[in-house]
Amino acid sequence: MKSSIFRMLMLSILVAAPLHAVPTATQPAAGEAGVAFLPEELVWVANPKLHGLETTVLAGDPALPESYAQRIKLAPGTRLEPHFHPNQARMVTVLKGTLYFAFGERFDNATLRAMPPGSFFTEPVRVPHYAVAGSEEVVLELHAIGPDGTTYVGNEVH
Repeated sequence: MKSSIFRMLMLSILVAAPLHAVPTATQPAAGEAGVAFLPEELVWVANPKLHGLETTVLAGDPALPESYAQRIKLAPGTRLEPHFHPNQARMVTVLKGTLYFAFGERFDNATLRAMPPGSFFTEPVRVPHYAVAGSEEVVLELHAIGPDGTTYVGNEVH
């Protein structure tokens, strides 16, 4: 009985899964049950507008109005100027290194808070924040609902 209910639940999840998402190296094709990969299998993409930042999509598509998971890698000392995002439910966990993070419209070293591995923070919709990577590489894991985007407080959109 429990097995039958579980199968029906899993089948309904698979049928309801979005079929329009474009498969990537780390995302399953439509109809596949899920993803499983090792850290060395991740495909990192350099951000052409921000030197020192790389991303990899773990699941979903940040360009679509759906949930997604992404990792963000910052080279040592990478500085993220005050900016905000249009999308909701942005939740971030520090996986590696120390990120110095704060909310505000002006970069102020005095307000930065050290966020070592295991730290968690949210980025509310359109709330400006800024950060700088410490002396070692920083890796973050972001879970959010798209579509994603970045607007710098100086109105520069990335």
